[in-house]
Amino acid sequence: MKKLALLAAAAFAVSGLTSTAQEQPRRGNFNPEEMRARMTERVRELLEVKNEDEWKLISARIEKVRDAQNEVRGLNGDFRLLFSRGGDQPGGTPPGGDQGGGRPRGGFGGTPNPDAEALSKAVTTKAPTEEMKQRLARVREARKAAEAKYEKAADDLRQVLTVRQEATLVAVGLLK
Repeated sequence: MKKLALLAAAAFAVSGLTSTAQEQPRRGNFNPEEMRARMTERVRELLEVKNEDEWKLISARIEKVRDAQNEVRGLNGDFRLLFSRGGDQPGGTPPGGDQGGGRPRGGFGGTPNPDAEALSKAVTTKAPTEEMKQRLARVREARKAAEAKYEKAADDLRQVLTVRQEATLVAVGLLK
């Protein structure tokens, strides 16, 4: 069970690495593509898929789920706002300035979404109410669309899984 929990944490962290691998410089010897390949192979082992054709079908659907998860994560909150101060406060960032020290936002491996970025900037610059409402509506619409895309990908994946395989993917965080 301990291995499954460790795998779940690693799967969550790794699911978005390839989407941001080109955006961020590598640190040390860490290779996100290699890590993702190892995690994918470990998922195959956990699912006990021996047949190559079956694995091609399942793994393609797993990739769609991962991509959809990354899209949802890219619309999640900008936690950097919690750790920064407004531009008019001592030690703060000027309005519209970089809140993340050059790091792209998007949460735990998610790809940054332009609507979420615009909302975050509207908050930090204290944009007018009408602009704020428009940006909120866009983020909410994008979030609904991304969650619907995830649900569709997850449903498609569930169709080719046994109950045990589905339970395994829920346990590791690839399915809800």
